[in-house]
Amino acid sequence: MKKLRRLSVILLLVSSLFMTGCDATQILDVISKVAQGVQQAMPAIQNVVNTFSNIFGNNNNNNNNNNNNTAVNNTNTQQTADANTNAQANVVTIDPNAEDVTGNTGQNANAGQTQSTASVEEIIRGAQISTPYDQVGTESTLAEAAAVKNRYGITVLDGKSWRDQWNSATADKWTSQQIAQFAAILEKLPSGFRSCTKGFVMQKDLRDNDGNEPSGLGGNPIMISSKAVGAGGWISMEDLVVHEMTHQFQAKNADAMRQWAAKFWPNDRLVRPSISDYGNTDPGEDMAECVAAYFKNPERMRQHDPERYEFIRQNIWK
Repeated sequence: MKKLRRLSVILLLVSSLFMTGCDATQILDVISKVAQGVQQAMPAIQNVVNTFSNIFGNNNNNNNNNNNNTAVNNTNTQQTADANTNAQANVVTIDPNAEDVTGNTGQNANAGQTQSTASVEEIIRGAQISTPYDQVGTESTLAEAAAVKNRYGITVLDGKSWRDQWNSATADKWTSQQIAQFAAILEKLPSGFRSCTKGFVMQKDLRDNDGNEPSGLGGNPIMISSKAVGAGGWISMEDLVVHEMTHQFQAKNADAMRQWAAKFWPNDRLVRPSISDYGNTDPGEDMAECVAAYFKNPERMRQHDPERYEFIRQNIWK
């Protein structure tokens, strides 16, 4: 409105300049007519001003909204990119069944706070990794190895030195005592669970690219470290064998693995602690650790988690 008043004054002054040759009466008459015209035009002018204000105001608001939306979209895009980067950083590209034997993985993990570092499908695919047996070992010539193969359908291999893009190992051989111990473990396993495993290789000095020493790799054939289970080792033969065989169960029973994850790791979040810190790492290691504990001490497993105990009894231990 102030701008309209200023416009009126300017119009009056301009009119005055053009009529300097007229007398005062004529000038006043013209000014009066101009003032009346401006007064009459005020509503129409105000409507025009309002219309343009609305148009430009909306455009400004739209521009602001667009700018805000652009900023939000850019922020969301960046957050998505960051999330993808983190997801890629957390994806287990190495065999997800490789055991962390240093005790540094999954320490002090709390229920509802631990997030899986590998998706269920990645865990299943990792468990399905197969390597030609002759690339990583040669069949043991010991009589005990032949007996294991005849009775349980599991090939016992002496390891070769090898290296791939994730891991490496040096050669080692089974002893008769180790195979006898291995056979005693197999005898206690239910046939359905046991039949998922087809081969075991004894290796020495298993290493991953970070220099860690996994106690085993859970593909086909399963590879175990003689250092891990030997004198001065850090894991018992039965714990390692049953744990790694559970990964082969996962490879052959993907639906059971998915059901376990849905029940105990909904949305990749651990609902309550596993039987061990390493079991808190992801659903696959959780199942493997719990099955090994079930084998070794079923009552301890039942007391720790009745639901996991029942799941193993009904869906795995058969």
